[in-house]
Amino acid sequence: MTRSDAIVRRQLLKAGLIVAGMPFCPEALFDRRATADDEKPAGDTPIGPREIVKGLDGMSRVAETGNTFGLGHNAAAVISSAFFCREQKLDADTQKEILAFLDARLLKNPIYAAGRPKEAADPKLTEGLLEDLDAGIATLRGKGHNIIFAVTCLKALRAVPEAVTPERVDGLRKMVRSFGKTRGGAEEDPEPQLVGLDDEQKFIHFIFEEFLKAAGDGFDGHVLTIGHALVELHRMGHKELARKGVPAYWEWCRGSRAGADEGRGEVPPAPPRASTPLGREYWASQVKHRIGEIVSSHRVKYPYSFYALAKDVKDEDLKKRILAKVYRLTATN
Repeated sequence: MTRSDAIVRRQLLKAGLIVAGMPFCPEALFDRRATADDEKPAGDTPIGPREIVKGLDGMSRVAETGNTFGLGHNAAAVISSAFFCREQKLDADTQKEILAFLDARLLKNPIYAAGRPKEAADPKLTEGLLEDLDAGIATLRGKGHNIIFAVTCLKALRAVPEAVTPERVDGLRKMVRSFGKTRGGAEEDPEPQLVGLDDEQKFIHFIFEEFLKAAGDGFDGHVLTIGHALVELHRMGHKELARKGVPAYWEWCRGSRAGADEGRGEVPPAPPRASTPLGREYWASQVKHRIGEIVSSHRVKYPYSFYALAKDVKDEDLKKRILAKVYRLTATN
């Protein structure tokens, strides 16, 4: 083993490597690496604005294919990979492995065959995207992906403002509208209210408590991704719009507690030396698996939302409990 390999191995252990018979080091996953969302790593990185724009271009074509749900997963994962790498400050070697995974599983899709034409950027165009999201946010459509995809694109356009061009945004708006609108007026929810976005930290703790209660069939991962999308929308300053989507999220959480798969999604405990998505070894192994586009997208999107939210967990007991479920999150989709 080289000295650099030894260093990487120690970092993986500190970052939450699950080792049979050894105690967790939960504080390691909540260190400086995940505390500065908006800081960009110094120098060029393998994954960055190029993947954001490529993902936006792909997402702007999904509606015209008639497969918004399936192909939207692909594009959302490509965009999310850039935010995941930046926010978790992943090293270049790990990013190269993630890029290899994207190339092998997602970027060969025809939605990336060509970029959008160069046009003058206009930041006001995002207002139309927000209007389209507002029209349907009170209902979870496509298992909440009407919210997930739209918010992913809004965050991407903020990160790369030169990408806010007419043809690209027009395609993104078609994507959001393809999910449909919320019909009729708001109905009174007969169920008791759960935790809302008035206190963001409490809401994040609520997301993770619901993540722990969720019983498979994709519920556990989507409890994170939908909740994360609402938090991101709230942080962008669209607070009322985010709150408008919270009751629909509560409905998803209630359903997730039962688990539609009745336990079929159960997986065994993590094997010894099970690496996490924060390390190169994890991604080097993922590229070897023959899995479909939606499952491949979850390999990126689930960890992205998990670690993005995890940095704001203050409860030490909750930290330990969510870390114990990292393996399940990445082993099942």
